[in-house]
Amino acid sequence: MNLCKHLSYEASLRPGKAVFFYKTEDSDFEPLEVEVSKIRGQKCSYAEAYSGDGSPKNIQPQDLAYSNPIIVENCYVPPNVKGVYCRFSLRVLANSLEPAICNEPGVFNKLKHFSDLYKSLGGYRYLAKRYCKNILMGSWLWRNQYAKQIEIEVLTSNNSRFKVKNLHRMDFNSIWGDDDNKKLESLSLDFERALTDPYAYGFFDITASIETEFCQEIFPSQLFTEKSDPRTESKQYLKVDCPDGRMAAGMTAGKLGAALQLIDDWWAEGADHPLRVHEYGADRHLVIAQRTPERGNDFYSLLKELEVYIERLENIDSRDQIPGDIHYLISILIKAGMFQRGKEK
Repeated sequence: MNLCKHLSYEASLRPGKAVFFYKTEDSDFEPLEVEVSKIRGQKCSYAEAYSGDGSPKNIQPQDLAYSNPIIVENCYVPPNVKGVYCRFSLRVLANSLEPAICNEPGVFNKLKHFSDLYKSLGGYRYLAKRYCKNILMGSWLWRNQYAKQIEIEVLTSNNSRFKVKNLHRMDFNSIWGDDDNKKLESLSLDFERALTDPYAYGFFDITASIETEFCQEIFPSQLFTEKSDPRTESKQYLKVDCPDGRMAAGMTAGKLGAALQLIDDWWAEGADHPLRVHEYGADRHLVIAQRTPERGNDFYSLLKELEVYIERLENIDSRDQIPGDIHYLISILIKAGMFQRGKEK
């Protein structure tokens, strides 16, 4: 199938911002605030003593001992607070069932037929379970998941409530206990319905309760800032305005969404870690693309074979027979984006 000139999907997973807070005897919500520190930064980078060609710079030893005063933001648990909470909401929509914009009816119909076949075989249940695993394991907490105890609670739009403890110690392929697995299956049903029913509008309220140590460091989302005024913070965290004027440390929707979409372990046979769903399989740890046109496993190469995958779905009768490439294609459509070909020269 050739890509058309205009082709885009709207995102099916729409998280809000996450907010860090703690509780006291008098309040159920005290924002975890960010503090500003002025420190004496050390000269320790390669460029301080070496030129770009690797030769040592003509400097005195004393030059490397001088410090650079810098301003940074940090976030710590207040003294005598034994736990913090991180909460966000997630809206799940059935936007992957058909393109939001497509200027070729033939392509539109093929894409819709493709997702309909996938839906009929229960493929969305398989993906829903993967997203829900990342929710319950607390993958979205990123570095904050390194804690002694974590309890995660999920409240769904039909008022179902799920609580799990300490699944942050699991990895993506771990075997869960029976009770936790039942909760995962039930939550996945709600998630699948939201992904496949255009009128379901699934809403999920997700809260992590993190047992913390004395003045433990917390890691909100770090903002990208331009180097300009040395009097401003060189490292800044996301802060969310509260109604009383205080500001709570938080995490961006993009960072939360990235964690939920850490499900792509189809990029290679026997892949040892899941990647965030991405058209070229960007691997942030190795700083390399694991899906490329040369390998023929990137999104656009696979999308060109859509007719082949449609025929394959038409000739299987079990979700277990769906190949990884098809799961990957649908996960990209759930992630959404603009997929049209570039301008013709």
